Amino acid sequence: MRCPRSTAAVLAPLCAAALLLAAAPAPEYRGTRRALPAEMLAQMRQHSWRPGCPVPLADLVLLELNHWGYDGAVHDGVLVVHRDVADDLIAIFGDLFAARFPVEKMKPIDEYGGDDDASMADNNTSAFNCRWVTGRKGVFSRHSYGRAIDINPVANPYVKGRQVLPPAGKDYVDRSRPRLGMVRKGDAVHQAFRQRGWSWGGTWKRSQDYQHFEKRR
Repeated sequence: MRCPRSTAAVLAPLCAAALLLAAAPAPEYRGTRRALPAEMLAQMRQHSWRPGCPVPLADLVLLELNHWGYDGAVHDGVLVVHRDVADDLIAIFGDLFAARFPVEKMKPIDEYGGDDDASMADNNTSAFNCRWVTGRKGVFSRHSYGRAIDINPVANPYVKGRQVLPPAGKDYVDRSRPRLGMVRKGDAVHQAFRQRGWSWGGTWKRSQDYQHFEKRR
């Protein structure tokens, strides 16, 4: 590609910028795992983990993943997960990156004080959080084991009858057409998880948890 000599002066900078973008290398996926740093462990002890949780902190790891955002740019994100599913998730998010599936935010639940409702309302993608199953107090969620992840909760709400969580997800209860950040049966997200033995809450019968993927032992 070249800028024609006849390009008007006012358009020349735009043409030059287009040349730079065309020459720039395509973004590459990066996914790594490491032990939880001390400052994160201290924060988790205040919010997302407590004595009596079904998994010790030593079994959790930090994933650092880059991902496409809602703005079409590449961003850095982090997840806290059980070490046994870390490699799965690194590979899965590699597939999502290749498919250019957008994830709006990917921050630890501790940045929301361990409040799942606040994280969902902010459309944040998260994994570990020691908490009960929605509507079943006393029963640990798979998130409590670091073996579940919620993706773009506003675009993929939890639906049970008239209950929709987060409330802003009401605009996304209709799953008949694809929308930004939405997970649908058979799409790249669903396939990436299913191929690695994860189950999807979007196919549950008593409720539909479109944001939720989990893997049991």
